[in-house]
Amino acid sequence: MPIKVALAGVGNCASVFVQGLKFYSGDERRGLWHPNVAGLKPKDMQVVAAFDIDSRKVGLELPKAIFTPPNVARRYLAIPKGKVTVQPGISRSDVPPHLSGVRLERSSSEDVSKRLEESEADILVNMISSGSDSSSEEYARAALRAGCGFINCTPSLVLKNNKLAADFQKGKLPLVGDDLMSQFGGTVFHKGLLGLMVKRGIKVAKSYQLDVGGGSETLNTIDEGIKMAKREVKTTSVASEVPYKFETIAGTTDFVDYMGNDRTSYFWFEGSTFMDSGISVDVYLRSSDGANAGNVLFDVIRATYRCMKIGRLGTVGEICAYGFKSPPKPMHFDEAYTKFAALYVK
Repeated sequence: MPIKVALAGVGNCASVFVQGLKFYSGDERRGLWHPNVAGLKPKDMQVVAAFDIDSRKVGLELPKAIFTPPNVARRYLAIPKGKVTVQPGISRSDVPPHLSGVRLERSSSEDVSKRLEESEADILVNMISSGSDSSSEEYARAALRAGCGFINCTPSLVLKNNKLAADFQKGKLPLVGDDLMSQFGGTVFHKGLLGLMVKRGIKVAKSYQLDVGGGSETLNTIDEGIKMAKREVKTTSVASEVPYKFETIAGTTDFVDYMGNDRTSYFWFEGSTFMDSGISVDVYLRSSDGANAGNVLFDVIRATYRCMKIGRLGTVGEICAYGFKSPPKPMHFDEAYTKFAALYVK
């Protein structure tokens, strides 16, 4: 039986995810981090429903919607027509900045639950825009009513809602998140270098991470309110790698439209060692947001589905710590990977 996945938000990350399912539907393994997670392969996943509020996408077949503006993710391969049509999604009073002036197609939370039930979805993956906190929580409630697990890829702190977490536990469903961490993006790269400095006895004094990118996600993130909220999540995640207080900042600084779905991150580190001798590091990283999320999303979905089947429910700690920037119980990233791999990677 396939894992039946529903998508909330048909943006760039969803585009690359759908293309990845096609790319790895056979024996192809190039670039695939974990071919087998919890006894499941990529071909065991299937998208059965999709939701969005952008009228340019609503009503389109999913293979067409994933390449419809404002999406700018790379077209890796052709996707054949399928049975999934993008349905109107949930939107509260938190419409993302990139949709200002665009006609919206909204649906009630109850209607989304009904469509999830009709599609027999196992898991709803939330990939709507940053800053849509109320909408993210409403999607979680819709999933709960429909008997679906919920994966929150957005920076909205859904798992910090104790009542919602308790309701998922009571409903015997997994609730996983928050804020998906890329396979080799700015946050894990920043954390990794800090962790290495600490392990090598460097006294870390300061660090910062400045991100510049294209695509609607970056455009939304430079909105002042969203920028500061996301900066706090990233900074807190990064700081957890060092066992003492030091000065650090991590966040998006600007939007450049012609970068498409790519992102550049600039890092600076300052520390000291023997006889207070100074050490500084300057690093530059370029990556593609959608592709950088693909492997982690594949892993998290398969592991979450496995938890549903064996009765490990509620906020599943090792999945959250492995795949997300703001889990309920933070871990050092190498510890989180070790625990995740021991349970799910075969």
